[in-house]
Formats: sequence, C-alpha cells, structure tokens
Amino acid sequence: MKKLFLIIAPFLLASTLSFCFPTFASGAAILPKDEVEALRDIAKSLGKTDWNFSVDPCSGEYGWVELDKRKGFENAVTCNCSFSGASVCHVISIVLKAQNLPGKLPPDLVRLPYLQQIDLTRNYLNGSIPPEWGSTQLVNISLLGNRLTGSIPKELAHITTLKSFTVEFNQLSGNLPPELGHMHSIERFLLSSNYFTGELPDSFAGLITLKDFRISDNQFSGKIPNYIQNWKKLGKLVIQASGLNGPIPPGVALLEKLSDLRISDLNGSEEPFPPLNNLTHLKTLILRSCNITGWLPEFLGDMTTLKTLLV
Repeated sequence: MKKLFLIIAPFLLASTLSFCFPTFASGAAILPKDEVEALRDIAKSLGKTDWNFSVDPCSGEYGWVELDKRKGFENAVTCNCSFSGASVCHVISIVLKAQNLPGKLPPDLVRLPYLQQIDLTRNYLNGSIPPEWGSTQLVNISLLGNRLTGSIPKELAHITTLKSFTVEFNQLSGNLPPELGHMHSIERFLLSSNYFTGELPDSFAGLITLKDFRISDNQFSGKIPNYIQNWKKLGKLVIQASGLNGPIPPGVALLEKLSDLRISDLNGSEEPFPPLNNLTHLKTLILRSCNITGWLPEFLGDMTTLKTLLV
C-alpha cells in the first residue's frame, strides 16, 4: 500500500477540503491521461525537469513528492483519489518552492479542472500571469519572489473560489484592474514590492472578506481610500512606502480585528494621531513618517497586547 502524501496550505485543509485521501494500491487509482499530458506541458513551461512520468503522478514517488529539510524548499503534486469508487485521481495542488525554476507560468493549469492550489514561491519564473487562469477554480495562488512582469489580468476576477493571492517581490506593474474588486471570497491580497501605479480602484470597497492586505513598496498614487473601513474582518494592513498620500483615514479606527497595522512614508497635510483606542487587539503598530503632529495619546499605554510601536 502506498500512502498519498499531503502537502497543502493549512487554510485549504480548514476551509475547502471536506473529502478523505485514502491509501491505494499501485494501479488501483490513477490520474487520467489528459491530466498527465497537462502536467507534461506544465513542466515544459516551468522548466521542471525531474518529474518522472514512468510512474503515475499521484503515486507520491520519484520526484512527485519530495521530503527535503532545506528551509523554504517544497516539492509536491497532491491528488484526491476518491473519485469513481477510489479508482480515479485528480490533481488538486502543485507546490514547487525554491527550485530555481527558470521558465514561465503555464496557461495549461486550466487543463487540471480540480486544481485548487498553485504555489511557485521563490523561483526564477519570468513573463506575465496567464489570463487563462481566470477560468480555474483555484483557491490559493502564490507567486512570491519571482521575476514576473506585466499587469495583473482582469480575468482573475472570474475565480470565484480565490481566497489567497500573493505576488510580492516581483516586477509587476500597471494599474490594478477594477474588476479585482469583485473577488468576493478573497482573504489574503499581497502585492508588496512591485511597480504598481495608479489609485486603488473604488471597486475595492467591496472586498469585505479581506483579512490581510499588503501593498508596500510600490508606486501608487492618490490617497489611502476611506472605504478601507468596510473591511471589518481585516487583521493585517500594511501600507509602507506605497506611494499613497495621507492622511490616515479615521475609519481605520473601525477595524477592531486589526492586530498588525503598518503605514509609513505618507505625503500630505499634517494630522493628529488617529483615534485608534478601539483597536484593542493590536500587537504591531507602525505609523512612521506619516506627518502626525501633537502628543502621543494616552490610550497607547492601555494597549496591553502591543509588542511593537514605531511612530
């Protein structure tokens, strides 16, 4: 018996996977040929050369799942083999972290209809994000730390299942498409350290499922929008050296679930310290170079959870 290895993001296990992953005998549960061929083309696009197609990709062997103690390294293709009486498998996750992949992002992900996660963190991938991904059912997209260029395709707004989108530390540019404001399941939206420009779209007021929003180290313009007060589930907000102007919207005080608030390098008029006394869960508060004037408020001394304060 060969056990199916599971290497998949914890939030997927918690929120999207309700089935079991049984063990299976060799040959008892296999991946359909069309998905095997899709993986061949995906490997060519990525520059992935060590997938061994002499065995079933869902076997967990020969490079399809690799246990490695190197920090940050992960290599796993994960399948669900519960289909058709445990005789058919489908790929649900591809995690290829820190493998020096030199290629491009594969449009062929659309040929894996059950795929929920693609994580290509810390490689050397170049080119743009394929608009074809907009027709997938992905839950997690992580492209952190590559060499990607171009803009974010508006087609990604069609992924109604998307909860986490991470493209930090790339070379992406352009304005953020207003269509992305229709991603009504998004929880993590991480765009820091790119070359994004323009104002944050008004449509982003509708991203009320957000829990983590980071846009530091970009070239945005305009003011920090007042509509962020709509993001009542937000736990982390990071707007450091983003290009946006102040002042800090007073509506930030309504985000009572915030535990991490970091805003810095704002241009604009001088303003007093924002009224954050209701943010009783704050652990990190950074308001550096924000043109804040006057005395530090006494309520900071009552924030017993606060571990880091920089103003």
